[in-house]
Amino acid sequence: MKRLLKGLYNTLYRFQLYYKNKAVLDANKKLKNSQTNKRCFILGNGPSLKNQDILKLKNEETFVVNNFWNYPKYIEFNPKYYVFLDTNTFVKTNNKSNYSKEEFIRNASLVSKLPTNFFFHIDAKNMVDVNGLFPSNKLNYLVLNGFFKEGLNFNIDISRVIPNTKNVIVASIIIAVYMGFEEVYLLGCEHSFLATPHEYDVSDHFYKSENYDLNNPEAVKYYTPDPTVSYETLMHDTKILFKNYRLLKTKLAYEKPNVRIYNATPNSFLDMFPYIKFEDIKL
Repeated sequence: MKRLLKGLYNTLYRFQLYYKNKAVLDANKKLKNSQTNKRCFILGNGPSLKNQDILKLKNEETFVVNNFWNYPKYIEFNPKYYVFLDTNTFVKTNNKSNYSKEEFIRNASLVSKLPTNFFFHIDAKNMVDVNGLFPSNKLNYLVLNGFFKEGLNFNIDISRVIPNTKNVIVASIIIAVYMGFEEVYLLGCEHSFLATPHEYDVSDHFYKSENYDLNNPEAVKYYTPDPTVSYETLMHDTKILFKNYRLLKTKLAYEKPNVRIYNATPNSFLDMFPYIKFEDIKL
């Protein structure tokens, strides 16, 4: 009975989230199957991108994520889509310092120079509106709540509430498929979280750590491993993430059988999708 009541409460809460944000979510409907070019590339920020000539993709349909703005050739690369879902950036801090938020606002002027279409977590909307960020860009928002389920009873329609994805790459795949892309390539997605004692470190990215102000204590705190995160917790979170990939792949096989996802990341732990060499992709 307790489990039943909890499930009912969660369902009602998602309905509440949907109706509260219905106007914003309805705007996503314009994106459904909107792509005539069926191929796209989703770039994580993994170190392997340092050894791949990603500028070859500047005329392709590309999704970039999180702090990709640190790429020195960002303007030349000119990404078509940008997905940023880090909720730590948008939380209220009661006037306390939030380096992630400050960095987001600081780099908004750079990334808004291009006609990029942005996808943000709904929690970002107030901050974007209040600060007048991205005035000339197309902005779309995602509402996330709930979990991926073994019975595949979860939603991947971004005009509704989608499950918590645990990783921005999972969300980017959902967005790309919703837009009609059928040939999806993943780059910079090592997912080697368990290969090191901590999940987050500047060395885990393809851009240089010198891009960060490491003389700033808040920057150091944000960009260095959190010693309070145990390896057991990291294993648990990584297991959930890989489960989300597996369940999404299974659901797509049923609902979008024409979709093909390839992993073009060297030495990637993400074995859910067939591996392919970046050099073998015809560009």
